[in-house]
Amino acid sequence: MTDMSEDGLVVTGAGVVTPWGDSPEVAAAAGGVPMADADDWFDHRERLGPRGYKYLPAAAQYALAAARGALADGGRPDAVPADRRGLLLATNAGLAGLFDAMDATVAESGAAGISPASAPYFAVNVLGNRLAVEFALNGFALTVATARTAALDALSTAALVLASGRADALVLAATEEPVPDGRGGGGEQGAAVLTLETPAGARARGSAVRATVRARSLFVPPAALANQAGRTRAARALTTALAELTAPGDRPVTLHLDLDGSQVAEAVASAVASRRPVPPGDATLTDTPEHPRRGPAADPAPRTGCLGPALAVAHAVTTRDGVGRLVVCATGAGHVALVRVSPVTAPSVPPASVEPPHRTQESEHAEVA
Repeated sequence: MTDMSEDGLVVTGAGVVTPWGDSPEVAAAAGGVPMADADDWFDHRERLGPRGYKYLPAAAQYALAAARGALADGGRPDAVPADRRGLLLATNAGLAGLFDAMDATVAESGAAGISPASAPYFAVNVLGNRLAVEFALNGFALTVATARTAALDALSTAALVLASGRADALVLAATEEPVPDGRGGGGEQGAAVLTLETPAGARARGSAVRATVRARSLFVPPAALANQAGRTRAARALTTALAELTAPGDRPVTLHLDLDGSQVAEAVASAVASRRPVPPGDATLTDTPEHPRRGPAADPAPRTGCLGPALAVAHAVTTRDGVGRLVVCATGAGHVALVRVSPVTAPSVPPASVEPPHRTQESEHAEVA
């Protein structure tokens, strides 16, 4: 059984919803991209219920369905009082289509033409409101919208929130909807949800643990890479972050690299490569064949959505092969996120059977100078 160190997170449930299916492995292999000619892949009436969900933005519907999947998988946010539960929402384009439609309506007929059903979603952080209401996540709420790394950054934030005592259980939801034509940034569709606790909290509540997670987020200013001194500082910071996620005696981990063709991504790839080979007794890193490094040739328009990396983490959490995984994501803007997932292969307590609520009321970062 994996040792649950006190400086990390534990995942007690995972759920995904994508056009490619609800299997984390299959969804991760697809990378979050939409499926061609699959406009009717999600029926909110079947997935959520016949009433109360029709006018929710699609990304909110996906997140709700994935959250119910995470509860069915063993997540137990309701094991703590409502004011001790929190929500972390990660998205980039979850409301992009709705925003464009609102802009067009205002330009054509004025603000009075905006539908009362869509008007509440004037800001991206409102996207998680219904999820917070249905699961009574009353203690903490934050939306993270960093391009591409948002879901992984949210895991770093989750560790800070739980360690500081601001909440005892968290629901982390990453949800995306395709970017409108002509906007750039690629497109993703679906949601991934994780339920998170501290190791001590999970033990106290008898929660079955799927995996432990440790995360680091960094910022590498692209301008810093223009000279050797900056590149050296960046390499040192990246190497330190990688070392913090791999301890002596760790088993080898499999890599999932989500990188664009930028200088920042190249610096990250170099730092990761420098860990292979590694000193005896340290953790080794190996490339994963099913998820090769993404570059301009594979993705000519790098995506800004956060779903692909989130699905990679969901797959790492739910895999039964007992192999740890390191999910690495970096963008040309300088955002870098690293997540180490160590599966727990022998949970001491079977997952609880939890029925999701059915309410219908609307309602650590480092910088390289």
